[in-house]
Amino acid sequence: MRTSPQAPDLSAPDPAASALGSEPSARDRGAERELRQAQRMEVVGQMVSGVAHDLANILTAIQGFAELAADGASPTTAAVIREIRSTADRGTALTRKLLAVGRARESRAAALDLNDCVAEVEALLRRVVGPDLEIRTELDREIPRVNAVAHDLEMVLLNLALNARDAVRGPGWVRIATRVEADPGAPWPWVVLEVADSGIGMDEETRTRVFEPFFTTKEEGVGTGLGLAVVADVVNDLGGRIELASAPSQGTTFTIRLPAPQDLMPREEEPPVEDAGGGPEVLLLCDDDPGVVRMLASALRRVGYEVVETHGPHEAIAAFEDRDGAVDLLVTDVMMPELTGEDLLTRLRQVRADLPVVLLTGYTQDGLQAQGVELGAGRLLQKPFGPEELRGIVREVLDQARSGA
Repeated sequence: MRTSPQAPDLSAPDPAASALGSEPSARDRGAERELRQAQRMEVVGQMVSGVAHDLANILTAIQGFAELAADGASPTTAAVIREIRSTADRGTALTRKLLAVGRARESRAAALDLNDCVAEVEALLRRVVGPDLEIRTELDREIPRVNAVAHDLEMVLLNLALNARDAVRGPGWVRIATRVEADPGAPWPWVVLEVADSGIGMDEETRTRVFEPFFTTKEEGVGTGLGLAVVADVVNDLGGRIELASAPSQGTTFTIRLPAPQDLMPREEEPPVEDAGGGPEVLLLCDDDPGVVRMLASALRRVGYEVVETHGPHEAIAAFEDRDGAVDLLVTDVMMPELTGEDLLTRLRQVRADLPVVLLTGYTQDGLQAQGVELGAGRLLQKPFGPEELRGIVREVLDQARSGA
């Protein structure tokens, strides 16, 4: 368990304004409201990241125990277990989206097919838009790749599509289209994403302000006014362009153009780690979630490892001392309430300088850095994961330590 981030005191008066002894202007009040909204959004992001981390722990236990239960199960039981694992996989996908909202996940750009992002968002939209709204897709299957972060593009598309949904009051449609455009004045073609709707449209004043942060036409408490501002920022960061065409009662069309360099190659995916079995080594296991500890211990003992279970860093230190440091590998969670996994490793390496480690976390390295945690050593294993992946990583790290690599 971690302590929840403390929300800033949004009710405290502005000391600068009090010192001046004058009423703030309308412009100052507007800036203050925007600052408070930004502070609220930051706290929400931190809370969402914490919730996603806890979900990752829960899903790790579910996936792991389901996989362990599948060994030797009857066909009927095995079918039920497959459904459990499939449901947990959907939970994993949701957790990754929550981590994206909380900005606690890795953000490395890669060569992406925009149509894949459309397919991901379309599946989600069809579950939330209701029966009166028709979703139309017109995708050019030959578009080149763009260099971007997948969850950024999905967020852009989702914001535009949900705004379109809200603009269609009653029966109507939302159209999502992709195509490629040549540009004689540019060294690359443009990949075009178009999101159009049959909604109420916008007047001139709304069109001129629609990308402003905190500007919204929705009722108070319904929208933050950040969606389209974030869309514009992401598009600009990608070197793209965004255009808007709309008129009252004539619907709205957003057109985004993204550069597609000709020499852009897909990033090579790391090969999956195979289940490499076990061995006679002694593993010191530390996690503050009891369900995760039980699953990890069962998975590792099943292939022959001797596992010392502990439920927190101080318990792990005591167990390590009881064994006089006779441990072959530390497997520990990173974020724990008493000490981080990195702090625990530092303490143990005062006794055993060459102790190898596998670090477990529901965050990515970017997310851990946002929490003030710097990882200097060890193999990072992202939650949720299954027993096979765990055993493969453990065997790999042990073998590397033995060979001195």
